[in-house]
Amino acid sequence: MANPQYGSNKFDNALDADAKWYQSSELDLTSTAGVYQVFSVPAGAYVLGVKILVTSAITAGSADIDVGDGTNADGFIDGWACAAGGAALGSIVDGVASTATAGISTGKYYSAADTIDVDINTVATAGKIKLLVLMATHIPSSTVH
Repeated sequence: MANPQYGSNKFDNALDADAKWYQSSELDLTSTAGVYQVFSVPAGAYVLGVKILVTSAITAGSADIDVGDGTNADGFIDGWACAAGGAALGSIVDGVASTATAGISTGKYYSAADTIDVDINTVATAGKIKLLVLMATHIPSSTVH
């Protein structure tokens, strides 16, 4: 039986827009240097933040990565020197708090589908990561009551 109260609350449709954390596939930082598309963003989504989760301890040397999208290759994280802290198993690197952040620290709206990409500028000796992406989808339009 349908809930007769459903629709009477102006916030009923707000549940669809709750932001959720998503996890990308794992990326081996010892791979060949280059750009790797690791997370798909659907059209109409708002990416509120991107973090790096270290899933296998990084032995970096001079390893360096950027995190961005098809428009801005280092928009979320620019020049993370993996050896400069936060490279232990289970560490989470927050691009917003990083001194190397380049721009999309408050989030980005995607009017068209895109990907979040990791650009390995310099490979690591060992180590793997996943991206943690805070994303809101199905954002309802609002009218003032």
